[in-house]
Amino acid sequence: MSTTTASILGLWSAYWAAMFAQVAHLRTLDDGVGATTCGWVSRSLLAIGTAFFLLAKGG
Repeated sequence: MSTTTASILGLWSAYWAAMFAQVAHLRTLDDGVGATTCGWVSRSLLAIGTAFFLLAKGG
């Protein structure tokens, strides 16, 4: 995988992690339904994004 592709995928994952974290926060303020799931998805995407950035740095 090229460095550019890994960087783009890492940024894409970080963007969606931030979006899901915001949704989780808003769901917590509203009624809390789905907040745990959105938080879990956000953490997973952040881990994937970190892996892509490490792959790009090592490659």
